[in-house]
Amino acid sequence: MRAMALIYPVQADAPEPDEDAEPAFAELASDLSDQWLVEVAVGEEGDDGCFGPLTARAAWDLAVGVDERRPEWMVSVVPLYLPGTVDEVVDLFDDA
Repeated sequence: MRAMALIYPVQADAPEPDEDAEPAFAELASDLSDQWLVEVAVGEEGDDGCFGPLTARAAWDLAVGVDERRPEWMVSVVPLYLPGTVDEVVDLFDDA
């Protein structure tokens, strides 16, 4: 079993999903954003790219596909837009 270099957001207080469970794309879209980016870092020399905006499902499919073909690359799925004030954004990370 290899370590997956796929990074994606999850709710901190969400119960641990079953291993075979599909991601809850509608929940991600309603809680964080309806537009997502896929960031790909292929090396330490700064070779990277950002793809989007995409729906939550399209971003997930793209990220998983890239991760399957190039598991050594770091692939991240991130929200494009997070509504809220500066205090709300800081609180999200302070609570983590």
